[in-house]
Amino acid sequence: MDIDVFYGMCGENHKRLETIEHLFRDCEVSARIWAGLDLGIRVENAKSLNMTDWIIDWVRYLLSREGGVKRVIMFIAILWGLWIVRNKIKFEGLAMNSRVISGLLFESINEKVRTLSDQVDGENLKKCLKGGSGEHIEQKKSEIRDGHPLQMIGNQEQCNVIRVEVDAGWERTYAAAFRWVAYDGTGQECMRRQVRTRAESALQAEALGVRDVLLWAASGGFLHLDISSDCLQLINEIAGVDKEDHLIAGILEEMRGLSSYFHCLCFKFIPRHFNGVAHGLARQALKL
Repeated sequence: MDIDVFYGMCGENHKRLETIEHLFRDCEVSARIWAGLDLGIRVENAKSLNMTDWIIDWVRYLLSREGGVKRVIMFIAILWGLWIVRNKIKFEGLAMNSRVISGLLFESINEKVRTLSDQVDGENLKKCLKGGSGEHIEQKKSEIRDGHPLQMIGNQEQCNVIRVEVDAGWERTYAAAFRWVAYDGTGQECMRRQVRTRAESALQAEALGVRDVLLWAASGGFLHLDISSDCLQLINEIAGVDKEDHLIAGILEEMRGLSSYFHCLCFKFIPRHFNGVAHGLARQALKL
């Protein structure tokens, strides 16, 4: 995602549009910051990962280590500090001087660590990362409708539900693409997205597509969501009918965590001939 026409903290060495990935991870200044701390984070081989996956993977890993909550707080504080310094350079004319930048950065990091340490409840943090507070789990139900599994969280009655159709394409070279189309309560298309990526299986590509829909809806404040996929295996695993495939176990865990954002959420299977728009667009995206 582009931020704007801004060269970033490495100034003349980065003559391109600033991106989230460059600012927080790939910039040479950011890379030195990560390498200089004891979190064990290296960025050299991470450029193929989008920022969301990179952050989620590191938060889960750091939380699994001894003193994990403190490590996660430090991780978040570094991201915060990089953002603060970036804005100081762009909007306040902060000098592009490595000593000045480093001083302000660590001052911002330390301030954020103190704030988060006072506010963050370690047990709640762990619970959220493992799948939410449990409130929506109690409202979850799986059923068979029209001969196919369906999982419902919450109640869709009297809701302005956003309906989304998802599909993905995959090749044995691990090239993959997913595409989804969203419709509002009146049936009008309100959003579509196409992403080329890499995946270890067709099932994983489908799961990445569904997760992308959840991230979009959560960030946009859409609380009522109906997701259709023509991948029966994926819907079976979401509904708990089939055993989880190890290639998508982590993605399913993230999806369970994201489900806590929604008032109602439905996952259902749709035959491919009813999913023609998303299917055609996904195949087209894979050929680009």
